Amino acid sequence: MSRAGKSRMKVARMGLVLFSLASSFLAAQETQQQLALHQQRAQEFEVKQDFEGAIREYRVLLRSIPNNPELESNLGVAFYFHGDLGEAAEVLRRAVAHNSTLFAPHLFLGLVLAKQSRTDSAITELQKAEAISESDSLVHTWLGYEYSAQSHFEKASEQLRIAAQLKPDDQDVWFALGRCYLELGKAATEQLLREAPDGARTWQLAGEQYEAQGNDGKALQFYAAALQRRPDLSGLREKITALGRMAPDSSAPGLKASEFEDRMYQSVHEDESRATDAFEHISHLDPESYRAHQVMADSAAASDHFDDAIREYRIVLDKKSDLPEVHGDLCNALSRTARIEEAIRECDAELALSPYSAEAYTQAARVRLLAEQEAQAEPLLHKALALDHPPSAAYKLLGNIDLNRKRYPAAVQELNKFLASEPRDASAYFLLMRAYKGIGDTEKMNQAIAAYKHYSNLSKGNEDASKVLDKSSEQDLSLEQAKKKDSGQL
Repeated sequence: MSRAGKSRMKVARMGLVLFSLASSFLAAQETQQQLALHQQRAQEFEVKQDFEGAIREYRVLLRSIPNNPELESNLGVAFYFHGDLGEAAEVLRRAVAHNSTLFAPHLFLGLVLAKQSRTDSAITELQKAEAISESDSLVHTWLGYEYSAQSHFEKASEQLRIAAQLKPDDQDVWFALGRCYLELGKAATEQLLREAPDGARTWQLAGEQYEAQGNDGKALQFYAAALQRRPDLSGLREKITALGRMAPDSSAPGLKASEFEDRMYQSVHEDESRATDAFEHISHLDPESYRAHQVMADSAAASDHFDDAIREYRIVLDKKSDLPEVHGDLCNALSRTARIEEAIRECDAELALSPYSAEAYTQAARVRLLAEQEAQAEPLLHKALALDHPPSAAYKLLGNIDLNRKRYPAAVQELNKFLASEPRDASAYFLLMRAYKGIGDTEKMNQAIAAYKHYSNLSKGNEDASKVLDKSSEQDLSLEQAKKKDSGQL
């Protein structure tokens, strides 16, 4: 071949190489433009809250850029808002595995696990998110919720106080914080009842509760009993006089002052004061908000004004129909007024909103037992007990069903689990006695009888005080009364 021919061939080959490079460059440019377009579309879908569209676009992006933790995080968040919690958890775990320093996948994996009532695992992820970004109010809010689910109310209140500082206009945070303080006060009250059931501070606290409910007669009776035990208590004479009675003679020496009782009494009042401040803050933010009406509903229910509570809970649902726990609270208020069929409908509505809530399943089972629907109640209790941190009442209710069906070994197991967390419940020991009798264990039956008598006798001297202070036993009593009333026995 001539030198000119070889030159032309070389130029031709170079031209092919340059054309190939240009084509690859143009293809890469086109791919980048397409990816940018999918990213833009995904963001537009998110703004429109069309998360199905966002999921579709992020999936396209991940096919082109697999194992990208940022895109996996975005896809997981889209699944979360679309309500696909299982898919969300799977994708978010991949994102965390590819890059554990990202904030969003830890946060939203924590939220997914929280919504699935997997409280312990949720806290682990939320703590990781908190370590990455301490200034995010949502992390502290949900840590507060999850610590509350574990009944760690000190930790919960600490997290919720931080959230309130970061986002002072968030009514949900203030509401949760107020409830936390109420639970702390309730714990102090239960400790006072347990350690000093006949102490002056117990009688005084019960008198204050009766006075708050407008029952001046009972309040006077309990103030007088407290003053008889501790004439040194300041303010009691003034309370009795203000209610229109003369204070009794205090020449008798009375009981020795108890540092423990005084500390518990002060703790109860401090927690109640903090709760009041939190709830008043909600009213200042917006007195007609759903949370403000929920505060009023809870207050009415706590004072046994259930018709008022029912009205307020319905206002809450008119304002925000998908608010968790409100259908359940309305269910409880309706059952306390013997409106069992309405209560069942509200409990079913709560289950539709909160399919992973052990409390919702337990409440639904309780009202079905009131309606003598034992067969429907039992599977609900099993679902409750399969979830994290179920209410202890679920064990007692299931134990009662086992007892009724003569499944005595199962009844023993369930009732002992209940008593491990509620050791002062006399009625549970009575049920346990029957269960041991059923399996022929005389020794343990006698032990249960002795425990039943012991805890029954503890409350005889101040039965009314225990009733007004111990809300859990009061609820069980009133539900039983509702059942009798509904069947014409009251």
